Amino acid sequence: MEREVILDHLLQKYEKSMHLLQPGRSHRRVMLRAEKRDFPEYEYENASVRDAYNAAAVALERRGIVSLSWRVPGVVLSSVSLVLDSVTEAYALAGRQHPRERAQTVVAVVEAGLKEVSASWVIRWKEAVCRQAAETYQVPGYCKDELSFFSGLVTALRCYDSLQGNTITVRAFSIRCFQNSKEFERTYQSEFLRLARKYDDGLSALCEEQELSQRDQLAYLGIYARPELYELSGRCLLQMESGVVDLSPFYPLGIALPSTQVEHLRAVNLNEIRQIVFIENKTNYDEYIQSEITPDTLAVYQGGFLSPTKRQLFQILGRDLGRDVGAFFWGDIDLGGFQMFAQLQDSIPRLMPMRMSADDVKRFYQQGLDRPQAYLDRLQKVWEDNRYPLFSDVIQTILRLGVTIEQEVFYGGRKESVGS
Repeated sequence: MEREVILDHLLQKYEKSMHLLQPGRSHRRVMLRAEKRDFPEYEYENASVRDAYNAAAVALERRGIVSLSWRVPGVVLSSVSLVLDSVTEAYALAGRQHPRERAQTVVAVVEAGLKEVSASWVIRWKEAVCRQAAETYQVPGYCKDELSFFSGLVTALRCYDSLQGNTITVRAFSIRCFQNSKEFERTYQSEFLRLARKYDDGLSALCEEQELSQRDQLAYLGIYARPELYELSGRCLLQMESGVVDLSPFYPLGIALPSTQVEHLRAVNLNEIRQIVFIENKTNYDEYIQSEITPDTLAVYQGGFLSPTKRQLFQILGRDLGRDVGAFFWGDIDLGGFQMFAQLQDSIPRLMPMRMSADDVKRFYQQGLDRPQAYLDRLQKVWEDNRYPLFSDVIQTILRLGVTIEQEVFYGGRKESVGS
């Protein structure tokens, strides 16, 4: 045991020194000084402990792995230095893998497992891990003892890339990866999402500005607790692979389109539609289609940040909108609402906000949600960066009043016309 303790301390120091990456560049020794407590296990005042470590150190010296310096010759050690020409033998004797060999193994696992991936954030992670391993021999902490978790994580990333933008449930994804419906969620989900938040620019931006649950983060990536349902109401026609679906008989309460059907949707006939309204909140959507919708309106339950399949549906709607058709988004008047508007606007450039004005903030101030200073500071930074120019005056009003407005309050007050 004493031998392993000495070698572990020395090799830890070696791995932090210049000798690891630039052998021969430095003349500084890799040394444990007993008087500086570099290895606190050496209790020189306890004779049995001291003698055991002395014996182990002397045995290592005889093998040419360390050199010793004594405070009291043969009795109390002053220092133990690693013989750099014997580093390989020291690692073997300690039962440790040299960082260079470990890094090479990690690169081999990544290169083999993610050889032909195309998802941009997975590629970024792959390149970062391989570059760091090659240049510094540094690898993720969970690779230092064994590679089973790392190999499983690479498997999850490879399976995610193979989806090619299609959606899947969490359980089905886990079976696809590990032939076990719960293994992904139980073992790999947290680290998988940590990497996605770091290397996926879109997810990173959303999480930087507000908290998203793991479930919402997975949905953003196209992995769901269960298939999504996309609700819409209006007099339009859905051109499916197998035929045409007329939504007019379902007006005004509408239908729910399963996410699994979006890949079979080829076009939307909006000839009778003059405005399309995306409503973020389910309560407001339900109230709107029961009390406000008009025959020339298509109402769509937007339901939060866009998953890949929902984005695909909305892109089809945006593509098939006539030139004279107005497009509006109604969400909470807060940072999340601004983010959702911007995300949807990427698919529908003509999109305009609805009931999200500075006057609306003032009108419902008394029913507003008080925001802590940390939230207002984030919003201030967003305003300074001019990240959401359409909402510049709205943000200033929120900062002045210190409240944001949730959609639900509108149906307790005066209703506004679309686009107000």
